[in-house]
Amino acid sequence: MKERIERLKKLTYIPQNEIAWLIEQAELAVKQREIIEENKRQQEVTVHQFRQAQKDIQQLSGDRKRYKQALEKIITNLNFAITVAQNELEGDA
Repeated sequence: MKERIERLKKLTYIPQNEIAWLIEQAELAVKQREIIEENKRQQEVTVHQFRQAQKDIQQLSGDRKRYKQALEKIITNLNFAITVAQNELEGDA
């Protein structure tokens, strides 16, 4: 391709078939550029979604930790209440 371009640069008259080839190459270059731009855009969207997912995971992990701690407190309080109730029942017996 480079050789063909260099040969065309040296010509003072460019034949019609060579002009058609140049137009075809220009159209291909435009399509390739559009594809590259779309791929970049999709990559940016994917990166944004990935970062958002990371934030969501961190938040959910924090929520999970808080819920676990709250549940452990509830279980401890229930165990204490059960023990108190058992002691009262044993005392009544």
